[in-house]
Amino acid sequence: MKRCLQLAALALCLLLCAGCTSRGGAGDLLPILSAGISAQPDGSLQLTAEAVRQNSLEGDAASLYLTASGNNPDALFAGAEQLLAGKLYLSHARTVVIDASIAEQGIGPLIRALLARSDVRLTLRLAVARDVTADEIVRAQAVVEDIPGEALGSLLDGHTARGELPDLPLCRVADRILSGGDFSLPAVTLTGDGRVIPAGQADFRLARMTGFSGGDSDAG
Repeated sequence: MKRCLQLAALALCLLLCAGCTSRGGAGDLLPILSAGISAQPDGSLQLTAEAVRQNSLEGDAASLYLTASGNNPDALFAGAEQLLAGKLYLSHARTVVIDASIAEQGIGPLIRALLARSDVRLTLRLAVARDVTADEIVRAQAVVEDIPGEALGSLLDGHTARGELPDLPLCRVADRILSGGDFSLPAVTLTGDGRVIPAGQADFRLARMTGFSGGDSDAG
């Protein structure tokens, strides 16, 4: 896994360098490992996308973050790509985290925006930030893995594999929404020292979050 991250990071550096020399051509790609969507005080949304940079195969990989604002998920992705003067590449993304307030408003638009992109894997996992923002979750320092996005993906994969968190990747969430069925997504939060941990589940009805259950405390 570390070797794959190194290759992806080096490819990112080459792409960014190519973007500098070509003045940000439309063909430039920014591989994304994780993303968070947070609500802003003015009612808009903020996208925090995590990529990886590395100067060489032997160097240490480090995360870099791109932020963009918009009134809906489509505008978020478009705004980020306008800032980048290229394209986000979400094929490597394992997790998208959303604020609880956004989940309460409904995740239908986000699901449609993700499914409309050819670079999004149907195995992508969604999670809801509990008592913190999605931006804080995505930026939280990794403890075991070198890269926060990989650490978050491994955390969710491990707990879902053991049956401790709901196992609903993007394809299953879309199916539940289309069928009008209830479903739950993993909830995550931060410890006092800033580590990401599971926090029960976020329960949905008609694509809107109705509350949290499990974890340290149950809510509505």
